[in-house]
Amino acid sequence: MIIEGERTVYRSRWDWSTWLILTVSAVACLMPAFLGAVVEGVVITVAFLGLIVAGCLGTYYVVAGDNLVVYTLFIPKTYPIAKISQIKPTKLILSAPATSLTHRIAISFTDRKVMKSAMPLIISPVRQPEFLAQLRSINPAIKL
Repeated sequence: MIIEGERTVYRSRWDWSTWLILTVSAVACLMPAFLGAVVEGVVITVAFLGLIVAGCLGTYYVVAGDNLVVYTLFIPKTYPIAKISQIKPTKLILSAPATSLTHRIAISFTDRKVMKSAMPLIISPVRQPEFLAQLRSINPAIKL
C-alpha cells in the first residue's frame, strides 16, 4: 500500500500462479528456439514476456476519495465505492484485472450499470484486510 495525499495505492498481488503464468509463457515462446529458430524465439520471448510483465506491473488499484480506480495496463477505470454492495473471496479464473489466480475478491455493485453486466469486478489487491477496511470506512453498507 502506498499513500499519496488523498489516494491510497494497492498493488495487485503476485503469487505462485503469477510466476507459473510467466514461466509457462516463456517456455511456450522459447519453443521456436528449440526447433532451430534461435533468434526469432528469443525475440518473441522477450517481446511477449515484456507485454505480460507490463500487464502485471500496470495492474493496480487506487482508492481516491469516494472512488475505486482500477488500472489495467496503466489505463484507469473508475468505480464508485458508494455503489459497492458486497465483497467476497473468489477462486474464479475469469479474465480480470488481477495478477493472482488464488487471492482474488469479487466486488458486486448495487447498480448493474456500473459494470455494464451482472458480472462482479474481480481484483487481487495486496493486504486485502487493509483494502477492505478502507472501502468499508467509505461505505459501511458493504457486506463482507
